[in-house]
Amino acid sequence: MRILLIDDHHLIGRSLEISLKSYSEISDFFYLSDPKKALEVVDSYMPSIILMDIHMGEYNGLEIGSLILQKYPVKLVFLSGFSLIEYKERAFKIGAHGFFDKHIEADDLVDNLKIIQFENKKIFPEFKAKGRILLTDREKEILQLISQGVKQTAVASELGISERTVRNHMYSVSEKLQTSTVVESVIKAIELGIINVRLQ
Repeated sequence: MRILLIDDHHLIGRSLEISLKSYSEISDFFYLSDPKKALEVVDSYMPSIILMDIHMGEYNGLEIGSLILQKYPVKLVFLSGFSLIEYKERAFKIGAHGFFDKHIEADDLVDNLKIIQFENKKIFPEFKAKGRILLTDREKEILQLISQGVKQTAVASELGISERTVRNHMYSVSEKLQTSTVVESVIKAIELGIINVRLQ
């Protein structure tokens, strides 16, 4: 397997490089710490599997991964310290082959990479793409505004909908997330990575 690791955290990147290079199944390993060079390196290196972080400073691994998969027939696997359902959902949607927590043992990671490479299987621990109940874009939009302290009246005004519609959306959100209050819905949505906390 030819592995390309893209991660802006040098300590983690170099540690993983040293660890994975010791496995006979990995014929070649290249570590890239600068995500803005991702497409250029993929084009020249042509890896069989790309391991990539999600949070890389100003760069989003999910967005970079989507661009890569649109251009190259490579298997993409995400390694993240944030094992959130929403991230796994987005990774699956763009066509990634796997998603693992950064704390995974090297032996387990290599075993999974062999399955992905040689059996062409997708591996997303603790995630099922089918049967998932997802929030709509409008529900996410309303939740995001409410999480920023915007009152429901103001949310309705900003989105050009009625307050009743906002309440209906929030009821739907509560049903899907199995929460009892707006505050609980916001907290759970943040925990699941459905919405982001934006500092003012």
